[in-house]
Amino acid sequence: MRELKFLIPYVVFTSFSYFFAKDGLQYASPLAFMAFRYLIAGAILLAISRKLVLKMDVIYLTLFTVASTAFWIYGLAYVSPSQSAVLSYTMPLFSLPIAFLLVRESPSRMEVLGIVVGFAGVFIYGIPLVHGFTFLGMVLTIVNAVFWATFTVLYRRLREEEPISVNATQFVVGAAILFALSSFNFRVSFNLQFTEDLLWMATLGGALQFLLWNLMVRVSKVNRVTVLAFSVPIFTIVLEAVMNHSMPTYYGIAGVAVMFIGILISRLRGGISIVRPPQETVK
Repeated sequence: MRELKFLIPYVVFTSFSYFFAKDGLQYASPLAFMAFRYLIAGAILLAISRKLVLKMDVIYLTLFTVASTAFWIYGLAYVSPSQSAVLSYTMPLFSLPIAFLLVRESPSRMEVLGIVVGFAGVFIYGIPLVHGFTFLGMVLTIVNAVFWATFTVLYRRLREEEPISVNATQFVVGAAILFALSSFNFRVSFNLQFTEDLLWMATLGGALQFLLWNLMVRVSKVNRVTVLAFSVPIFTIVLEAVMNHSMPTYYGIAGVAVMFIGILISRLRGGISIVRPPQETVK
């Protein structure tokens, strides 16, 4: 299971990122916060790679990533970190057809079943959210999941490119777009707490988080990686329960249990499918 060495740190960093991002929204407008995140992350990766990859597929990747980030951070303004994590992981359901269309990856029956069961867990968890501003946050976060699924598949399509350079380009170009968009509602209050939030989101929750996701998709099929990533909302829910000293709702517990079953199903013998060699993949 080659992706496991990337999956474990990815799950930890991503889960904590929901809390740092939520806190950072107290001190900055959503797009301004993400623009600085992208700028710092891009500078770090560019210093390592020392080159950008200015190909159309990378530009498309960047546009989908920026759209995903924008919808995600605006959605997070209306929902809790654990709710955002769970709703974001409707992504595997969208990645299924997108991976087939763009890179011709056909999932195994167990991978499909695992994704469907995992999505059922997300649906159960989301039942109490269908009202008021929480509903708006839910819609924004699910739209983010569609764009996230698309740029995840594009990572797979770009797997022959050097990953650090791809991510450096993604962040540097993305920062320029986000700064332009944030000019309509630019607000940042720099203080110690915001600096901590920003540094986490730019480093462990930015440059490294995106690079780990890219590396996982490079070594394993999109549908296999995305169903394993249901680990993130599970861990985030547990974190929020510990931090808030409160138990999740019955819907939350049931949803997590079903998501975990989805992961287990995808790991059954029939769910470990073979990745086609690069020369057989339609680009």
